Amino acid sequence: MLPVTHTFKALAIFFTALILSTFVASQALSLDDSYVEQIVTKARDLRLHEERDWHVLLHYTKTLSGSYKSKIDDTHFFLSPDGRTDSKTELEATLRSFFIPAQKDGENAACRFPARYEWLKNRLDIDTSKLPGFTCTERDKAVDTVNARSAVLVFPVGHINSPASMFGHTLIRIDSSKRSNLISYAANYSADSVDTNGFLYAWKGLTGMYKGYYSMMPYYIKVKEYNDLEHRDMWEYRLTLSEDEVKKMVYHIWELQNINSSYYFLDENCSYNLLFLIEAARPELHLTEQTGIFVLPTHTVRIIKESGIVEGVQYRPSQGTIIRNIVSLLDAHGQTLANNIALSSIKPESLRTENIPDSEKMKILDLSAGYVQFRFARKEIEKDIYSKLYLAILRERSNLGLPVDDPYKIFEPAKPETGHGTTMAGIGTGVRKGEMYTELKIRPEFHGILDPDDGYLRGAQIKFFDTALRYDITADKIQLMTLHVVDIFSIAPRDMFFKSLSWKVNVGVDNEPMRDGKDYLVYRLNTGGGWAYTSPFKGILYALGELDVNAGKKIRGGVSAGPGFSVGDVEQLTETWKTHMYVRGMWYELGDDRYTLKATIAQNFKVTRNNSLSLDYSEELVNSHRITEAGIVWNHYF
Repeated sequence: MLPVTHTFKALAIFFTALILSTFVASQALSLDDSYVEQIVTKARDLRLHEERDWHVLLHYTKTLSGSYKSKIDDTHFFLSPDGRTDSKTELEATLRSFFIPAQKDGENAACRFPARYEWLKNRLDIDTSKLPGFTCTERDKAVDTVNARSAVLVFPVGHINSPASMFGHTLIRIDSSKRSNLISYAANYSADSVDTNGFLYAWKGLTGMYKGYYSMMPYYIKVKEYNDLEHRDMWEYRLTLSEDEVKKMVYHIWELQNINSSYYFLDENCSYNLLFLIEAARPELHLTEQTGIFVLPTHTVRIIKESGIVEGVQYRPSQGTIIRNIVSLLDAHGQTLANNIALSSIKPESLRTENIPDSEKMKILDLSAGYVQFRFARKEIEKDIYSKLYLAILRERSNLGLPVDDPYKIFEPAKPETGHGTTMAGIGTGVRKGEMYTELKIRPEFHGILDPDDGYLRGAQIKFFDTALRYDITADKIQLMTLHVVDIFSIAPRDMFFKSLSWKVNVGVDNEPMRDGKDYLVYRLNTGGGWAYTSPFKGILYALGELDVNAGKKIRGGVSAGPGFSVGDVEQLTETWKTHMYVRGMWYELGDDRYTLKATIAQNFKVTRNNSLSLDYSEELVNSHRITEAGIVWNHYF
């Protein structure tokens, strides 16, 4: 036991040390608080909350009232309760959060918001020694895995049999120092949807009922999805972003993980939201401000191309395009042989008995191999069956050696950004029932079946709010002829390798002749499906069964419905001359006693990239009334 005097002395020393340590700690805390307020004050003085970089990182855009509001809906993206609409409070809350000690690895706000942290640290020259110690193991590991060096904008073209994909899509590939681009990572924004019903998907997508999320995944997964499974060609636009800029983009993508915002099919979609990522890398680009009411993938490609940050473009044909290219090089017999081999109806060795040149046998076997790969990717055959069949085809193919030259060179189509503008206005004149008229046409979006195909998906029509106003010169009155809210027409040629379906849907208003031969406005829902084939002239022949539902005052039952058909031929006769000839018949058995049969020849002559001339002629029989119409329209795209 210690002596009493020593005990009191020890206690005095202990309490003195405790008081001193408490004083030092309180002073240190006071100094930290003082530094935080100093930094916040500096940010206020510099008005950092008004700077472009901050607005980009928070996705702030100007509203109609002139204030700013973030496009991000998720409250987890903001550190201030008012952060979505108050850039100042959000910036100050973010600054203060960096000084809050973290209990665990990755909990500091600098780990969660690295792009914000790096910008604020550099902009305010923050002394990092005064920040609490923290580690961001998960974030650093993810960033190291991506190993960002450069960026590429990727545009998979539209998928003709999918209403959700007919516009195309955009994503950003983040390339590393490794050789193969397939092991790069891809940044994507998409709707969180499992709906397979096209009407339901369209309704929810148009009204913002889906949540959209950013994601990062290996690029080969997207290539397999778009290039192989959906046979969508892909265009790759390499961007001039520096390594540091691409790293800033990756940091911002990290901030957006698991963060949702409302997904709108026609504007706040995959393409629009990807522009924020490029702006985060280089804020002075102002890409999102160049968008209009509608934002489609082709719009964003043009915006980025015109911004001057594209240094190269590469075309990646899909597996389906490659297969179709080989199909076009074979006659019907060769195609049948290739199909039979791919379906295991005959063995690859059976080609040895065929009296055809080795060069044709090479094509047949290459086509078989490609088609077997395609069927396996779509899970149409089991893995063990695929492996045996594919190896057998390759063995037989290896016996024929290599071709003298490349027989499968694919002609590169027009680039997406080189097509006509997606908005169209037209003015014209014509004669209907012997009476003259003038007409004004407006189509906000997107592409018609007769429009020039350069840069667009052949055989696909998507129109929104397609409107025609007509002035009847004889009667001296203005009439609404059409207002189609949505008009989709998809004709995909079938062959023995691809069994595509063709379909259509049209919702809107039309000025239609009724039983008495006079025109009246009717509300319409028209839909149908069928088949299309390549014509002898390389056009598209189609035949569809249809169902037409009409509603209007002049319909006997108020509402009528009936079955019908349409058969037609779309031909690109010359580089500038396109024609669409079709016959359509409808029989309204429910609610009316009307039938119609209409034959039309429509032609479009391309004058320049954004100008064309249309000529239409039609003969229509409505019950016992015959109606003839001819018209000419000048179309301007912008």
